[in-house]
Amino acid sequence: MSDFSKITVMIANRKYTLSVEKKDEQVIRDATERINKQIIEYQQQFKGKDVQDILSMILLKVAASNGKEESIGSHEMTALQTRLEDINQLLEKAV
Repeated sequence: MSDFSKITVMIANRKYTLSVEKKDEQVIRDATERINKQIIEYQQQFKGKDVQDILSMILLKVAASNGKEESIGSHEMTALQTRLEDINQLLEKAV
């Protein structure tokens, strides 16, 4: 059973308390830091936008990036599977 701990992070000057696995705590803290840096960058780039708009833009960027990575990963997996099937056929012919 995994050990969980409660941590509090601050995003856009709002506190959020989360229960996370201890092994994931640093990942969450690092992600929080990256989000806050992006908020600052977007606030400078898009003056006048409220925090909700800024967070929505960041979320869209992250979701698009994850979708792209998943697509690339899926393509690589298909290519690997095809290659393994080719190797398997060669081995069957050799035996």
